[in-house]
Amino acid sequence: MRFFQKLNVWLVLSPAVLLAVGFITLFSTSADLINRHLLFIFLGITIYLITAFVDYRLFSYCWKYIYVLILITLFLAFLFGTSAFGSARWLGINSYTFQPSEFSKAALIVSLAAFLTYRNDRLSMLMSLLKALGLVVPLIVLVLIQPDLGTASVLLVVAAAILLYAGISKMHFLIAFLLFGVFSSPVWNLLHDYQKRRILIFLNPVLDKLGSGYNVIQSIIAIGSGELLGRGFGRGTQTHLRFLPVFWTDFIFAAFAEEWGFVGVVGMLLAYLILLVIILHILHKISDPFGVLLCAGIFAVFFFQFLVNVGMNLGLLPVTGIPLSLVSYGGSSMLLSFFLLGLVQSVWTHRQ
Repeated sequence: MRFFQKLNVWLVLSPAVLLAVGFITLFSTSADLINRHLLFIFLGITIYLITAFVDYRLFSYCWKYIYVLILITLFLAFLFGTSAFGSARWLGINSYTFQPSEFSKAALIVSLAAFLTYRNDRLSMLMSLLKALGLVVPLIVLVLIQPDLGTASVLLVVAAAILLYAGISKMHFLIAFLLFGVFSSPVWNLLHDYQKRRILIFLNPVLDKLGSGYNVIQSIIAIGSGELLGRGFGRGTQTHLRFLPVFWTDFIFAAFAEEWGFVGVVGMLLAYLILLVIILHILHKISDPFGVLLCAGIFAVFFFQFLVNVGMNLGLLPVTGIPLSLVSYGGSSMLLSFFLLGLVQSVWTHRQ
């Protein structure tokens, strides 16, 4: 009983609102997915409570095993993974699969935070920074070759956030940024044709109205047709007439906006804002370096995925296939979100 009294109530209420948004949208647009979605939520809540109960510091002792395990699963996904949308990313048996690249986010957060916790006093040294990047680069490379540009970008942002909070030299960070600009042209040449096409269509969706630009155009139409109060539950024409693609994952924001309008979207955005603010609040309330870096990485995941998913639904960012955390359908994404929130809750409940 004392454990539940220690829980941060906002880390319970704000995710609950977002789960309700996802459930209502899926129940309206994809009722056949509800049973599996509820299963993912039930498993996620179990993982959340277990992770919150366990002292988060235990992960700092086993981070090497976690890191090696995710490297192996990523490599197996590349060799034997199930292909979908041009990528080999799923491992599993029969109809039950999981996406190793999703769990690579948690592995990177735990591993990099644990590694830097014991080297914080030397992080300004270039050699220490290179060792830290030695943990980051293999994960990003294995995710890129699947290929999964969206998840790779999340890993890059997470690594940058953790390194900044760990006290990386601003000069080294500036040098890394300049090097990224120098090598941007070779990176562009390494991208697959469909990835290049997504970026070009992002800059001008009308270049391919019936092809790559179709998703963005239909998403913008769906959001705009929601107007102030929305069309109502089960009345979204763009979704129910199947004009809007993958409305259960990548474009679930547009599906929700069409049926619940501007008012509903504002409510959902407030729930996300509360969640992000409370993670930052916990980050600044604790003194343990490992807990601080964990929260920094977790904040980066939720913030960046929210920013990119909503941005691509509005046509402001390229379509990358990044889900809307706690809202989109998907077992791996849902379980990852609950695990990360459980870690934040553990940092809060064990902060003393």
